[in-house]
Amino acid sequence: MTERAIFNRRYTDFTPGGTQVWLVNGAGVTTSVASTQEFTAGANLIQGEVVYVSGVYALPASAASGVASEQYQAIGITAAAATASSTVAVNLDDIAVVSDANITADSVLVPGQYYYLSQYDGQLTRFSTASGTVTQASGYAALVNLGLALSTTELHVEIQPPVDLFS
Repeated sequence: MTERAIFNRRYTDFTPGGTQVWLVNGAGVTTSVASTQEFTAGANLIQGEVVYVSGVYALPASAASGVASEQYQAIGITAAAATASSTVAVNLDDIAVVSDANITADSVLVPGQYYYLSQYDGQLTRFSTASGTVTQASGYAALVNLGLALSTTELHVEIQPPVDLFS
């Protein structure tokens, strides 16, 4: 991947399926917004886990039906593993590394596909997989877009507000 700065914005390229694509990464040199923030781990967390924040604690996020709505308010992906009560770095808006332990119904990310918060704690999933689709009928309370897969292990984190799913 290469990066470029044009019009005071930073761009990163990747090539899914042979087509070069450029992603906008924040506001470039005009701001100093950190893409990683530190929190206290509210549970044992592995690297690449999707989390939400309650107070100062980062906890595994879930879009499962029946969970409290704050659990599907994902804020980022852990940059490293952490034990409960230790400090954990959370990637809020950059490229995160995700392993197969964090992917529902797949063993790797599919480059060029968007990923969403899974109904399983701390995991992400494609919209539709062999094991089901992100719908209310499949046990989901919300649709939460987490970002775009750049490679089989890298996700460009661009978390969107949740869309509540009702029957």
